[in-house]
Amino acid sequence: MPERRATIAPSTDADGVQRLDLADGRRLAYELVGPTARNENDSGEGAVSSDPAAPVVLVVHGTPDSRLATPPDPAVPGVCQVLIDRPGFGDSDVDPGATPASVADDLAELCGHLDVERVGVMAWSAGALFGLTLAARHSALVSRLVLAAPLAPAESWPVAAPDRFGFDEADVADIAPLLVPPDVDLDLAITIALGDEAPHRTEVEAVPGAAQRLGESVLASVRSGTVGLERDLAAQLTTPDLAAVVAPCHLVLGLSLIHISEPTRLLSISYAVFCLKKKNTLYT
Repeated sequence: MPERRATIAPSTDADGVQRLDLADGRRLAYELVGPTARNENDSGEGAVSSDPAAPVVLVVHGTPDSRLATPPDPAVPGVCQVLIDRPGFGDSDVDPGATPASVADDLAELCGHLDVERVGVMAWSAGALFGLTLAARHSALVSRLVLAAPLAPAESWPVAAPDRFGFDEADVADIAPLLVPPDVDLDLAITIALGDEAPHRTEVEAVPGAAQRLGESVLASVRSGTVGLERDLAAQLTTPDLAAVVAPCHLVLGLSLIHISEPTRLLSISYAVFCLKKKNTLYT
């Protein structure tokens, strides 16, 4: 595979988003949370953390989602989190030909230009397919994986999820607007994120600002249209090369049986990032 090169744009928006300029002209948006420092040289490139002992965790969002679904978590001290928007989500440019492999290569390139040689990966829901692909294609980069409520690839659905709606790639353009309707507003986006059940909504709404942030994450998932959602749906039809994954993997399961409406995501993400920091965690 040809070497892929990029440069880090030196500018940072007021909301903390930064962008990686890729060789094909696309920009990959990300946000740094935790003990971070740009330490840029004249070219705008530099190390991601001022503390070389701080573990770096790449956080890969679900669908329909964006980096906003993972709030900065002060309960996980000493961890540098790299929150990313996959292509077509949030502030990242659309890649109409995106595949799990191409997205994994984008993420590996980001790590390289942040001077990160080893990274933990926390992937939530549908993001697990991309986290596993990153670990399979870039095994020297990924030190360990945490998959929180991971979505299984489509080929396993007849056994693992017999009631799940089956589809093929020709259907994705029709399914995407069903996940996030064209007329979505913040109230509907919050319902998409939290579901309609009062106990689940109450759990999240008890955290100040959490429901709004999750709703804003859903809105951000279609900021550039539905291409990102369509490519994510198509990705579910691809099975990662599990035999090539050598990093230890910790599964966080049983927190919610709902894939789209995931009311416990805040708690599980906090726990998953914590697992990546622990040195004596048992992995499966």
